[in-house]
Amino acid sequence: MAAVTSRPASLPAVALLVYPATLLLGSLFSILSPTARPSRDSYTQPTPPLAPSLASDLHLSENPVNYFARKNNVFNIYFVKIGWLWTTAAFLSLLFFSPLYSSSRPQSASQQETRFRRTLQALLRYVLITTAWYLSTQWFFGPAIIDRGFVATGGKCERAFEEVGKMGLGGGNPTDLEVLFTAATCKAAGGAWRGGHDISGHVLMLVLATGLLAFEAVGASAPAFLSRFGLSADAGRDRKTSDADSNLPVEPVETSSFARTWTLRLVWGVIGLGWWMLFMTAIWFHTWLEKWSGLLIALSSVYTVYILPRRLDSLRDVIGLPGV
Repeated sequence: MAAVTSRPASLPAVALLVYPATLLLGSLFSILSPTARPSRDSYTQPTPPLAPSLASDLHLSENPVNYFARKNNVFNIYFVKIGWLWTTAAFLSLLFFSPLYSSSRPQSASQQETRFRRTLQALLRYVLITTAWYLSTQWFFGPAIIDRGFVATGGKCERAFEEVGKMGLGGGNPTDLEVLFTAATCKAAGGAWRGGHDISGHVLMLVLATGLLAFEAVGASAPAFLSRFGLSADAGRDRKTSDADSNLPVEPVETSSFARTWTLRLVWGVIGLGWWMLFMTAIWFHTWLEKWSGLLIALSSVYTVYILPRRLDSLRDVIGLPGV
C-alpha cells in the first residue's frame, strides 16, 4: 500500500509575527495620527492605573479623544479586566465540545485512552500558560513579577504614605513601604504608581490569551478538517494506509453541531476581540519599551508551550501538541 503522510492542522511558528506587527502598527499610528498624539502626550502626567493587577496599564488624559483611550470603555471593563475568565471559558468549551477530546459515539479502550491523554495534555498546556500570566501579573511569592520589576527599576508609590497610615499599614519607613506596595495596594491607598519600567500587563495577558486559544482552536479543528479528505490525525509521522484502523477515528463532518459551531465562534470571537484590544493598547497606552517587554515575556511562554515541543520529543511527550 502507498504511504500517506498526514499532519495535524497547526499554526506555523511564523504566525507569532502577527503580535510584533500589531505593536509596530499601533505604535506608528500613535506617532503619526493627529488624533492619538494628544493622548500620548499625557504620559508626562500619568493618572492612576485602570487595572492595577496588571501593573498600572493605562496612562490617560482626562478627556481622551478616542473611545478606546478611555479607562472606562466597556471593552476594557468587561473584557480585558476579566480577560482570563473569558480565556478559560473559551478553552473549556473546546474541551467539552471538540470531537478531538469528547465524543458521543461508542469507543474502544484505546480510543478512550487516547482522548484522555489528549485532554490531560491540553489542560497541562493551559496550566502552563495560566501560570506564566499569574506569576507575571498577579502574584510571585508576594508582588507579581511586573510589580517587582517596576520597583527594581526605581518605581514607587507616590502620595500614599498618609493614606497607608490610615489603613493601619504604617510603622515602617517610606523605603520599606515602597518595596511592599503592589500596583493594586498603591491605588487602594490613594497613591500613584510611578517612576519605574512599567511592563505592559495588557500586552502580556492579551498575547498569552489569544496565542493559547488560537493554537488550541486550530488543533482541535484538525479532525473535522482532515476527515473531509479521508485522513486521520496522527502525531505528524508517516503512516501506511493499512494502519489507518489503529488511529483514533475522526468524527465525520456532521460533528459540526450547534454546540461545536458556537464554541468555535466563541473562541474566535475572544481571539478577535483580544487582538483588537492589543491593537488599542499599542496605540494609546505605554511606552515603546514597556509594550515590547510585555510582548517578549508572552511570546517566550507561547513559543515554549506550542512551538518548542515540535522540535523536542521529550517535551512533546509530556505536554503534547494541539491536534496530536
